[in-house]
Amino acid sequence: MRFYSKKNHYSNGASLRRTIAEIVINFLLGAAWALALLGAVYLFWTFLPFGFLIALMASVLGSLFGLFLVIFLELATLQFEKHRELKRQTHLLETIRKELRDSQVRDN
Repeated sequence: MRFYSKKNHYSNGASLRRTIAEIVINFLLGAAWALALLGAVYLFWTFLPFGFLIALMASVLGSLFGLFLVIFLELATLQFEKHRELKRQTHLLETIRKELRDSQVRDN
């Protein structure tokens, strides 16, 4: 019984291919990190004349929207990876079932 053949399209690196949606999500993830960083830095320097502690709190508040976007986009990335892994496991289980069925037919 051989479950990992060269004909298996999941074993030749095809699972590393990314869809257009995943590429866009990765780009937006970088933009969300930049938004979080720029929001924090901008509000820190804006509120620095009012005191360091207030500027620090403002920078945390300024980065919240960007960090929320980062979390949302990371969840989307995880869903794509989960879907890809479920497809791979389904393919392996179907291959195992076919091999078992073929071996039972040969035994009878």
